[in-house]
Parts: sequence; C-alpha cells; structure tokens
Amino acid sequence: MSPIHVTSHPKKHNGFTIVELVVVILILGILSISIGPRFFGTISYENRKATDDLLSALRYSQQQAMNRSGDIELILTPTNFTVQRSGGGSLRSPDGTIPYVKKFPATITAVTASTIRFNALGQPVTISGSLLTNNTILNIGSSTITVEANTGYAR
Repeated sequence: MSPIHVTSHPKKHNGFTIVELVVVILILGILSISIGPRFFGTISYENRKATDDLLSALRYSQQQAMNRSGDIELILTPTNFTVQRSGGGSLRSPDGTIPYVKKFPATITAVTASTIRFNALGQPVTISGSLLTNNTILNIGSSTITVEANTGYAR
C-alpha cells in the first residue's frame, strides 16, 4: 500500500488588518465632520417649521374666508404672524387658542412684512377689495412662499 499524501492548506485568518481598520476609521471621521452638522443643527428644522406654520396659516385663512364670506387676513411681521378678521377681530386658531398668533423662533425672521386679505372666493385682495394682479412672494428665513394672485393658493 502506498502512503496517503495530505496536502496542507494555509490557515485562513478571519478578521481585519490594522490598515483596513485605520482606513475605515478615517473615512468615518471625514463623513462625521462633513455630514454631522446637517443632522444635529437646529436652524434648518426651525426654518422648515416656521415655513410650514406660515403655509398652514395661509391655507387656514383662505378656508376661513370662504366659510365666513370673506374678510380674513394674515398679517406677517418679521417676528410673527396673526390671522384675524379684517379690521382686527379675533379668530380662533386650529388648536383652539384665541387670538391666532404664532411667533417665529429667534433664529428665523420674515424678510417680507405683509398683509394678505382673502375674499369669499378665497382670492387674495387689496385693502379696497380689488383682486391682486401679481403673485405675492413671502420670504421667511431661507424659504420663499408664493401666494398665487388669481386663486390664493400658497406654495
């Protein structure tokens, strides 16, 4: 009988080398420096919330004007906005508080101070009641909101 020859295979090592670990740690460090502030900064969230609150208030104003035969206005100042009846009558907010006033976070300001009044058809009108001829542009923080002249749609 002939002897059996067994060929030995080199032993496999499961794991990472030091070079691989250093490269992965280096890549993670670079990513955390460049992407981290986007996840942990609050200014972009505050800007988005202020913009969403104003859009919601514009749509609510338009809806209330159509439900109440017009004369609802939104007054935008650099630090807050108010939804009321034309001439200053209080209006209940969707969450039930009276008057409907919302302050912007301290880091956000509205660049465009404006009053937008809606008629019974939900169209934006001037103080005298005539239809607006141009879209209204509102700048809040780093966002822009457009109120369409013919329809009053805010986007």
